[in-house]
Order: sequence, then structure tokens, then C-alpha cells
Amino acid sequence: MPKIKEIVELYKKVQSIPYYCLEERDPDLLLKKNKGSCSEKHLFLGKEFKKLGVPVKYLVIRFDWNDLPIPKEIINKKEGSSVGWHLALKIKPKRKWIYVDATWDQKLGKAGFPITKNWDGKTDTKFACSPKEITVLKRRPPKQVKRLENRKFFEALNKWLELQRKNAKN
Repeated sequence: MPKIKEIVELYKKVQSIPYYCLEERDPDLLLKKNKGSCSEKHLFLGKEFKKLGVPVKYLVIRFDWNDLPIPKEIINKKEGSSVGWHLALKIKPKRKWIYVDATWDQKLGKAGFPITKNWDGKTDTKFACSPKEITVLKRRPPKQVKRLENRKFFEALNKWLELQRKNAKN
């Protein structure tokens, strides 16, 4: 059985990577680029947890971007509705399954994003969004190395998030 300390350290490492929506969404490049979205972060984290011997399930979560502390003028750049899809994990470090979500980096907590601080590795983390529906996948989803849809929305979001990180330093 893996040590909880190893699980927590891995979580902290991935959580500390700035959230950023890239055109090329490849979890194998997460550490090299030092930025990534929920997809890259959780595909990478799931693979690493499995290496530690931790059972992993992948979750697809339907949510509404309007529930997050993002300005409406940015959300309005999104094509279609404000519905989004989020990837997170469920892991079994000991006897029970727990939710794990390392999406938002700590600096975004000051901007009002749900951040888990001082996670113990035994209980659920906060979700990065308010789930409207959670689907447990039967297997690991494929890499999402593809063109980024909603480019204007994600470019505006990335720029705004970077500003929030800079403001968090002050």
C-alpha cells in the first residue's frame, strides 16, 4: 500500500502547476510546460497514482462556467452555452474511495476559486467547479491532443487567470 505522504506530495506537485488551457493538451508535457488544464493534470496524476499502486477512476463532470468567479464578459466569449466539462479523479488510497481534484493552483484561491489547502490524502478534495452531473468512466480517457475549441474564450480566460496570479502576489 502506498504511503499517504507520497500521494499528498504528488497532489501538491500537480496542483502547484498553473491552470492554463493550451492548444496541445498532452499530459506527457505537463511537467515540461509547467502549465495545463484539468485534462492534462488529471490524466498525469491518475497515471502517477497508479504507479504508486493506488486504484484510480476518472470522472467527467458537467458544470456551468457561470458558477465560477470568472467575469461574465469572459464567459460570454464561449461559443454555445456556459456548460463545461471537467476531468477529475476518484482514488482509493486506503479502504474508501475519495474525490481528488488538483485543477486550480493555490494563487487562484485569492480570486475565489475553490482550492484545497493542506490536503491530508485521506478525504475528498474540493471540486474545481460545482458538479451538475458526475460520470465515472469505465477506463482512462484518451489524451486530448487536439485543436482547442472556443479559442477566444480560453485565450481571454488564460490572460485573466495570469492577472489574478500576479494580483495574488501583492
